[in-house]
Amino acid sequence: MNAAPSLVNPALHELDPALRDRVAAELASVRRTYPDADVTDERFATALASRLATQKDRVSALAHLRVDDLFLAQWCLTGDARAIAAFESVHRTDLEALFGRFRQLAVTDDEMRQALRIKLFVGGSGKDPRIGEYSGFGFLQNWVRVTALRALVDIARSERARKLEEVLADDDMLALTAHDSNLDSRYTRDQINRAIKQAFARAIAGLVPRQRNFLRHAHVDGLTLDQIAALYRIHRATVARTLAQAREKMMMETRRELAAQLGLADEQLESLVRAADSCIDLSLSRVLRAPGFAEGSADS
Repeated sequence: MNAAPSLVNPALHELDPALRDRVAAELASVRRTYPDADVTDERFATALASRLATQKDRVSALAHLRVDDLFLAQWCLTGDARAIAAFESVHRTDLEALFGRFRQLAVTDDEMRQALRIKLFVGGSGKDPRIGEYSGFGFLQNWVRVTALRALVDIARSERARKLEEVLADDDMLALTAHDSNLDSRYTRDQINRAIKQAFARAIAGLVPRQRNFLRHAHVDGLTLDQIAALYRIHRATVARTLAQAREKMMMETRRELAAQLGLADEQLESLVRAADSCIDLSLSRVLRAPGFAEGSADS
């Protein structure tokens, strides 16, 4: 067997001898569980040392150290298909339960599983694989439940945004009119219109269920603040605040998405956002009627 981790990384030399023995024994045990894992003692020790360095209370952290879970996470970081299979086998029950919460989406379990694999084990768009964020202090199972849920919420929002983009595709309310000026010469009017609709759809998709429901009540059902308040047994001021926050969030996210897509100067960007803002109320009622838009969902 390779050298014990306490002999490989100087940062672990300061550990109590009994703790070093415990880590070495548990590492030997997990190697018997995963004999094909290509994770050297040096790699494991380096991972453990780097995580210890971020802990304010090392004694408390080490009391919750999960050698087997950290080892499995490090193995998954190598991209080995056997590691991912082992991970999914260990956490199958939790993952299946999570998939069940998102079955209202127009995606299959296999598609959700593949999207989750990419987020956890591959990364993308400049982001590292999420599994690398696991600290090793505390059960990997709990980390998986939280992290996978967040990842699936992202997938749900992306799916909702895609559906809303389809709804907005033929909506001329958000389109730039012929008299609009100050356009960036790099883009055609159609390209900018498409970007506005995509940004608006993604902004709406990112609203939380209560914001979506209140907007639907106000713009589709025609309810007043007092009627919405009575329906939810809350104060009308809470309804007004929620609607204001929803609109503010929509505009902020629309601006952010446009900036990311088009890379416009601030003056041009603000011009587009103002144009979209003036048309939002005319487009909202159509968007809010989209099937499944306002119902409570797994991303609550």
